[in-house]
Formats: sequence, structure tokens, C-alpha cells
Amino acid sequence: MFPWHPPKTMAILVRGEEATSPFADELFCRRLSLESPKFNLNIFVLVISSELTRTLPKHGYVYRHGVWKKAPIPEIHLLMDRCLRPIPKQIRQQLHHLVWSTSGQRPSYWSTSLPGKWKVHRALSHEPALRSLLTPTLLLQPGVKWEPWLKRWPSGLFFKPVAGTHGRDTFRLVSEAGRSWIVDGRDSHNERFSYSLYTYQSVHDWVESSMTRHSMIMQPYLNLSHHGHPFDIRALVQKNGQGQWSLTGCMVREGIEGSLTSNLHGGGTAHPVHSYLMDRYGSSHTAILLERIKQAATLIPPLLESRFGRLAELGIDFGADTDGRLWLLEVNSKPGRSAFAMADNPQMHTLTYTEPLAYARYLLQQHVLTDVYRPTMKMPNTSSKAGLKPIPIHGG
Repeated sequence: MFPWHPPKTMAILVRGEEATSPFADELFCRRLSLESPKFNLNIFVLVISSELTRTLPKHGYVYRHGVWKKAPIPEIHLLMDRCLRPIPKQIRQQLHHLVWSTSGQRPSYWSTSLPGKWKVHRALSHEPALRSLLTPTLLLQPGVKWEPWLKRWPSGLFFKPVAGTHGRDTFRLVSEAGRSWIVDGRDSHNERFSYSLYTYQSVHDWVESSMTRHSMIMQPYLNLSHHGHPFDIRALVQKNGQGQWSLTGCMVREGIEGSLTSNLHGGGTAHPVHSYLMDRYGSSHTAILLERIKQAATLIPPLLESRFGRLAELGIDFGADTDGRLWLLEVNSKPGRSAFAMADNPQMHTLTYTEPLAYARYLLQQHVLTDVYRPTMKMPNTSSKAGLKPIPIHGG
């Protein structure tokens, strides 16, 4: 138990999106609101408009008696940023002034946000123990030659935005004996597409057009499928009420047949990790894969904190190819947890949204509220003995 003090307020920053009611990430915010009294916290949701606005709203939302109700902005002690796109500088400055004026303290974020996929890849490549897991990656820039990569990896190339989410605007490029090329993927609305291109110039124009719309990275296309369904393994690591990293659990996310990505927003499903891998790789190799995932999940959080500032949770995505080789696909500092809601493990599911509250309480009690966007940490020990509390992987 903790000494009684008046509850402190954590404001969750979310985007106002079309087709969401009343805002994005509603289920996560609702669960935090329902659990927050146990941690002596109040939850206040502040919606950042998706339009090109430069001013904060004057009201937000609180969850009371089973419904979201509009409420004026209260005294705020901690900010949780769940916006999947960067918040404009002007809005962030207003948030700082807002928290300062209401609570009289320097504003703090529950966690920093990781930069784009390219910078994260570069940071992880400095750890020798992780290099064998990393997919060869190239940042697409004017003048960069992607053609030699297509010759080197006949299975094709995979392109994705540096700052993309949910599999949107990703595509694969495959050469058909040099006479034609296939481009298939998902557009900005997450709808599937497939085109045949018959001249080198048309392929070049397609890639150039994609680079114009987004900053992109390119990787070899890996065959990460099971019975025709693409899949990956989401490991969720979170800081607990003592400020220590722990592995909450792992789940497999399986995409629809023929899709390139396994993201649940594209129509995929989730499965317990142990039984799923057992069905494909057998007992001994499944044990090896899970152990390697645990080891990587131990190294990654302190390494990224040393580069980018204090973090609170990470969704770490792994892939396993047809030969059983493990690949580190992506690290996300604002992970979804839909897959864990599908787990046959209520305790693991509950941890996905109670650990953020426990860590928020820890921060407020420890008075470590610093501006996490200006990291001052020294490089930690990233050996397998540091960083992650050793607990079993759930969901099996």
C-alpha cells in the first residue's frame, strides 16, 4: 500500500480520428480510467485534433458512470502521449505551459516517443548481440540505388514508411524474370492492392512517387508465413510499479491469407505464442525461439533508453522464417494491445493496462518527473543480466 495523498491526474493525449467515438484508443483509455482509483490516480483524456490546428482544446473527457463526459482541463501532473503521429511543436509548448500553470511543476511525460524506424534500426545495430536479428535496411533517399538489392534478393523487397503504423502504405516489389514487376501491398486506407508493371521506368516512377509521399525504408522481403498466413510475434515489455522492466507476455499476430502484413488492423487474428510456434517448428526449436526473444527483450529497452530517453513500455515485433530463423522486425513505443485481449490468459491481459498505471504512480512517488525528451542517461549495462525482470512468457 502507499501513503494516502489526494489523487493526481494523468492526462492521456490521443488523436481525434474519424470513425472513432469519441476519440482514438478509447478502449485503452477506458480501461485505465476504470483501474486508476486503485493507483490513486485520475485519468483525463485530451484530444489533439487531426486537423492542422495549432491550439489546444479547452475541454477533455473523463469516464464517469459508464460514459465519457466532457470536462474542463484539471490540474495535470503527468502526460501520456498516445498520438501515433508527432504532436506539433506549438501544441507541445502549450501543453508545457498548461501543466506548469495548473500544477506549478515542470511538465513530464510518462514516456518518450521513439523516432522513426530508421533511427531505431541504427541504434539497435550498435548492440553486437542484436545484429544477427536485424534485417538489412536501407533508407531511401534521392540517388540511392534499390536495383542491386532486387537482384540480390529475388524473393523481393519490402518498402515501408519510416513513421508508418498498422501496415499502411507498405508494399512489396518482386521481379518476374526481369520482364515485369509485381507491386502489392496496402494503401493509406489499409486496403490491399496489386499491380503489374511492365517497364523499368514505371517501376522507378512508382518507387520515386512513394518516396515523395513518405520517408521510406527498404528491406528484403522475408517469408514469414504459416499455411499461407503472414505472422509475427509481439512481445510486450513494460515498466512495473518499481520502475523495472518486465516481460508482460507474447502473442502471435496472424494476417489474412495472402496478405503481406500480420497487423490486426488489416483483418488479422491473435494466437497464443507457444502452441502456434509448436505447430510450425516443433518443441525444441520453439524453446530456442522463445529464449532468443527473451534475451532480445532484455537488451532492447535499456539500449533505446540510453539513446532516446526514458521509456515506459515497448511493443517488440519478431518474425520467424521458413528455416526457423528469428528476425527483429520493429520496436514501437506506443504499442497496441489488441492481441493480448484475445489471449486465453486474463492475468496477462490485465497487466497490459495496469502496469502503465503502476509505473505512473511510481514516477509521481519518486519525483523523477524530468523532461524525457532530453535524455541525460549514461549508457547502461545491456548484458542479459540487466534491465528485464526474468518472468516466464505467457500465452502458451
